[in-house]
Amino acid sequence: MRYFAQPTSSHSLDDGVGDESYELSNYVNNEADALPTQFQSIDEQFTTEKSDKSNDIPSLKDVFTEERHFFNNNDKVLAPSHSLRHRQNTFPRIISFEGVKDNWVNYLRGESDDEKRFIHISDKALKEQERLLDSDDFSYRDPLYEGECVPMQKWQETSFPNCNLFHELDYHGMSRTEEFEYYANGGYNHIFWLNETEKDDDPELVVKILKYGTEYTDRNFDRVRRDGLILERLTKSPHVLDTYGFCGFEVLTPYADGGTLSSKLRSWGHGKLKLSRKTRLKYAVEVAAGLAAVHDIDGEGLSSVAHGDLKGGQYLFQDGVMKLGDFNRGRFLRRNSTAPDTACTYTIGKNDAAFRSPEEYEYLPQTSAIDVYALGSILYELLTAKEVWYDTDTKKAQKYIRKGKLPEIDDEILESKDPVYVALKEAIDMCYVFDPQKRAKAEEVASFLQKSFSELS
Repeated sequence: MRYFAQPTSSHSLDDGVGDESYELSNYVNNEADALPTQFQSIDEQFTTEKSDKSNDIPSLKDVFTEERHFFNNNDKVLAPSHSLRHRQNTFPRIISFEGVKDNWVNYLRGESDDEKRFIHISDKALKEQERLLDSDDFSYRDPLYEGECVPMQKWQETSFPNCNLFHELDYHGMSRTEEFEYYANGGYNHIFWLNETEKDDDPELVVKILKYGTEYTDRNFDRVRRDGLILERLTKSPHVLDTYGFCGFEVLTPYADGGTLSSKLRSWGHGKLKLSRKTRLKYAVEVAAGLAAVHDIDGEGLSSVAHGDLKGGQYLFQDGVMKLGDFNRGRFLRRNSTAPDTACTYTIGKNDAAFRSPEEYEYLPQTSAIDVYALGSILYELLTAKEVWYDTDTKKAQKYIRKGKLPEIDDEILESKDPVYVALKEAIDMCYVFDPQKRAKAEEVASFLQKSFSELS
């Protein structure tokens, strides 16, 4: 059967969609229109009952077939009037995922006053819902209030976009004068370089914009809000990238002219760049100091922020100084209201690569301790010139991490008494602790490395 929705003024909608309802008309019988198999057995339950009723009462097959075609052929999910219905001329206004399958037919027959009706959800849709349940791209932001969990700090609930600044930037005009150019892309963002040459005193800038095609969902807007707020709160730290503000899907930061830590370590590993042991230890100090600043963002010793994606590519060199940036995957940690000195845990639904903690790959409750484990993976590369688990399949490496196995280090480095090697190995041991509650704090690792570097100097 094929239906055409025609507006009619005989009935009004009560859901704020508009004053018109829709009537199904111009029915065209089509033998190819079959009832989905999942409803055939249900229809049989009413065969005997239907024979005793009036001929104007629809069968379950008629109802489901008509509904299926209407909603498949109309973009707007409105409340169409239903010519098959014998009591009223409109669909019920309430849809229930928990209702029984025969309730709608009972209502049509006048045997029930409950207007709730069961709606079928395909297996594909159910699987998609399961995938999105804890996924990082679900359309709603993570709740700050949930059970005993409350925001760690009031600022976590705020937002200070400065959109006027972005509106003043003439991207189109500057692209024609080569003052605005595409620069790179990251996990979530497209990155553009910006330099207003007529403003001699202004620094070169970077505009981070969520990738083209990103859905305009509450969760994605909140992703940028978190990034912007964390950067703003950490402008006091010399180890974290500065920011000039955010608006919508955009964040404005200074241009880091020295590239990333990952690119330097890659060049060093391939023999294209020389990094002395002392320089590598200095980098280790700065890496740990950046994370320590994040975890002590409020100066309380109890972290209200987790970075969630700590790796060499997140550390940038600006005027020769390493700075941590990009908090798109960051999480605001919440306080347990019944135990104010403890933080509530959280989970992220998709954890890639092989530098993360065991609890992340087990999808267990997580805290800011995940960042400390990831810090160990950066220190491993500073020690060995190799990415962690570089010679192992990613899935297999994740399995090893879940079981507590650690990446191997060459015997030459393990047995070395060089103070840089000794310091880096001990710092890695502080990070690579299986139990997150026994893992060192970022500040402890930073202090140890700073002390080791001072003794070396």
